[in-house]
Amino acid sequence: MKSEEHQKREERWKAEKDLEERKLLWDQEQKIMFCNTSNMDESQRAYVKAMRQQIATAKEALVKASGGGSTSEQGSGGDADEAESLM
Repeated sequence: MKSEEHQKREERWKAEKDLEERKLLWDQEQKIMFCNTSNMDESQRAYVKAMRQQIATAKEALVKASGGGSTSEQGSGGDADEAESLM
């Protein structure tokens, strides 16, 4: 009985932790994707551009891995595990 309760609590805790991590990642991605680069120097702009590309590539790979990509793009690359590691 206690072990079942403990297991349920742990599963709930893991789910809440995963949700919180995804929220934090979402917030970070939004800040990068929508930040104003007009007041940045060239190296800062290059960093933001690279991060935006990395985020976009990861999202594209997730869409393809979930079957959302078109058939002409299926063989063009993008590993779901790699995409998750980028996020």
